Amino acid sequence: MGQNISHVRQSAAGDAQAAVESVRELLALFRAEVDSNESTLHHVGALRDMTNTVESSLAAPVAQVGALRGVALALPSLVAGTAVQQGGEALAHAIGGMLG
Repeated sequence: MGQNISHVRQSAAGDAQAAVESVRELLALFRAEVDSNESTLHHVGALRDMTNTVESSLAAPVAQVGALRGVALALPSLVAGTAVQQGGEALAHAIGGMLG
C-alpha cells in the first residue's frame, strides 16, 4: 500500500549538493583561466564580477536564483571566441543545470 519515499528526498538533496559542488569546482577553474589569460580578455572586469556574483550567490543562505540565472545567460556571449570560452561555457551550463 504505502511506499517509503524518504530516499527520494535524500537523493534529490544529494544531487543538489553535488550540483553546487560542481559549480564551485568549475568556478575555481574558470577563475584560474581568467587570471592566466587576463591580458587577452576584453571583458576581464565583467568576468571577475560574474565569478564574484556566483560565489556570493552560492554562499547565501538562499541561493540568489536571479543573479545566478543572469550569469548563466550572459557568460557564454562574453567568453565567445576567447581563451576562456570552454571554461566559461562549462560554468554557465553547470549553473543552468543546477537551477533546473
